[in-house]
Amino acid sequence: MPAGRRRILSAMLQDQLDQLETRLTRLIAAYRQERLEKKRALQERDRLLALNAELKRRIEGVVERLRLMEGESAS
Repeated sequence: MPAGRRRILSAMLQDQLDQLETRLTRLIAAYRQERLEKKRALQERDRLLALNAELKRRIEGVVERLRLMEGESAS
């Protein structure tokens, strides 16, 4: 293979390698961003579940007090 052709092929391969490296870097960054967003979403879900449980306990307490008040007023 002539030296000129080898240089052209080498330059083409280097260009393709550079493009692949750029794509890989972008994919890794996107993957890390998705993991971070997933972690935040899970933390928000856990926070909302805890808030929901607290509100449920409070509502049950109010309902219980209302039942007691109704029982007292019926007596």
